[in-house]
Amino acid sequence: MSKDKKTKNEAATSGVSEALKSLSGFIQKGARTGDVEKIPTGYFNLDFAINFGTLPEDFEVYGSKHKVYDPKKPVGIPCGRLVHLYGAEGSGKSYLCYRMAGFAQRMGHKVAWIDTEQSFSEDLAIINGVDIDELLYSDLHNLEDPDKIYYAEDVMDGIVNLVKSGVKLVILDSVANLVPKARMEAEAEQQYVALLARLLSENLGRIVQWAGAKDAVVVFINQLREKPGMMFGNPITTKGGRMLNHNSSLSMEVSKCPKNDSPWIFVEDDRVPGGKRLIGRNSKIRFDKNRFSKPFVDQKGNPMSVSIPIYYEPYFPNIEEILFDTGRQQQIIKVRTEIYKWIDSITGTEYKAEGKDAFLNLIRDDIEMRKALLADLKKNAEENGNPLPPEIIQYDPDVVIKRVEATEEDIEEAEKISEKKGKKKSKMNLSEEIEDLDKTLEV
Repeated sequence: MSKDKKTKNEAATSGVSEALKSLSGFIQKGARTGDVEKIPTGYFNLDFAINFGTLPEDFEVYGSKHKVYDPKKPVGIPCGRLVHLYGAEGSGKSYLCYRMAGFAQRMGHKVAWIDTEQSFSEDLAIINGVDIDELLYSDLHNLEDPDKIYYAEDVMDGIVNLVKSGVKLVILDSVANLVPKARMEAEAEQQYVALLARLLSENLGRIVQWAGAKDAVVVFINQLREKPGMMFGNPITTKGGRMLNHNSSLSMEVSKCPKNDSPWIFVEDDRVPGGKRLIGRNSKIRFDKNRFSKPFVDQKGNPMSVSIPIYYEPYFPNIEEILFDTGRQQQIIKVRTEIYKWIDSITGTEYKAEGKDAFLNLIRDDIEMRKALLADLKKNAEENGNPLPPEIIQYDPDVVIKRVEATEEDIEEAEKISEKKGKKKSKMNLSEEIEDLDKTLEV
């Protein structure tokens, strides 16, 4: 290095040092984010895919040396970020957020739920482990002044104030039902172009900044819309313009599993005609955007999705899968060359099987093993301070609930019921659809 160049480098280094002193608090040397707290969704495969861009079994083969999985720390949605969760009606968006709310509460955090749709379900919230008595809740109506209505502008301010006050998780359900003040006070025939999109564009930046400053998670639930008059390209969009996706660190689409993918969950029940009872369905989640990991794709580069069960009642016929996933999460169930193994910490009994399905059969068929594994999981979680899924908390191993395969007639009947519910909800949002017909500008 020449003398002149060395002198210039020393001068530059000195200048940067002086700048760092004057900008203390605004900028620092080094860009490592450190140990960021995460709020689980309670679906281990989904949480793992969010953080590592792969499923747990693939991580052991294709995992990155730059990311290490620590079973003593929950995986899930990193705090300090904005999350966009969208999908068709009845796909499971609110259900997923109930689970997040329950986990956040069990981790000792305050949670707020802003219900613009008047659709909050106490039953589903409780099923997913939410303490509804401790939940901060708003349905945009003032109990002391029934004539007072809260507008979209009030919601934006409210979210910022909640985050600033220390609330760890804020859930807005949903963006589609936010009504700006000008629209609320106007006559029905008055037209507004992209009013909500402009409002979000002006306010999302400050919500993101405060979420980052306070290490909070803000979740915006959204609905799908069709772009009127679309001849080419994808006609499906979401309410509120493009800035919502732009400001989100994680954007996930929730959709119902198709008919050919065993969507409906039935269990044996002699009390109903046919001996089968519909208790839930399967949904799938695809990442539209994920800043926390590599793309979630297969070895050919095709986007993948994570399947999750959505229960309408507190029955969990797939409890063996939940016990297995939690055991893998805590790494008390170990795997090597496709041999899964767990050792009972009390008796020292070893259980092992070749392949995941065979190990699941062990859990399913051996009630003593199931009880021992349940006790081991609870003990391990208590020692490490990790919250457990609500299914494990509510599970009684002496109660056997058997899942049964659905016939084509069962599936068709379930689809009819779902379709009727969807049409009913679509009518509720008719005014928003009409407004979208006049929307020609995306912000």
